[in-house]
Formats: sequence, structure tokens, C-alpha cells
Amino acid sequence: MSAKGLGMTAIVDADHRIRGIFTDGDLRRVLAAGADLRHARIADLMKRDPKTIDGDRLAAEAVQQMETMRINGMLVVDASNRLIGVFNMHDLLRAGVI
Repeated sequence: MSAKGLGMTAIVDADHRIRGIFTDGDLRRVLAAGADLRHARIADLMKRDPKTIDGDRLAAEAVQQMETMRINGMLVVDASNRLIGVFNMHDLLRAGVI
């Protein structure tokens, strides 16, 4: 999460199909609950079925969906639900989409 500056990381299987997402907000909530991260499994902490958008959709559509869902980032997938990218509001703002 820190290296890419996205505030989230996608959890994928060996075929790059999305299994979940873990956000900086999730991390803060887990730490506040007193979880021992040294022994925690990401499968127990991640959100399953994260919000996604198909890669053939317009960036403006992603913005609209993120605003409606009140989220700052969205995973981009292909027709087989494989991760192909990520949108976040900061990148979209820099690109002039919003």
C-alpha cells in the first residue's frame, strides 16, 4: 500500500482473479481493534467482493461510481475478473478526468 501510494492493495489468486481488497482504512480498524498482525491472515482481514469496474468502461464512469459509493479507489478488471489496473481519485484528478 505504501509503495504505490494507493491506500489499498488487491488480493488476487494465481490467475490474477480478485479475491479481495485491503485498504489503509481496514488496517486502521484492525489495529484499533487490537489485532496481532504478526499472526493474522489476510484472508481473515480483507473485504471480499470489492467494487470493480470493467476495463472497457470510461474513466468518467469510474469517477461517478466512486462518488456514488463514497470510495476513493476502484479495481479495474477484464471479462474474467482478472485485475488489470486500479483507479484512484487522486490519479483521476491529476489526469483531468475530474
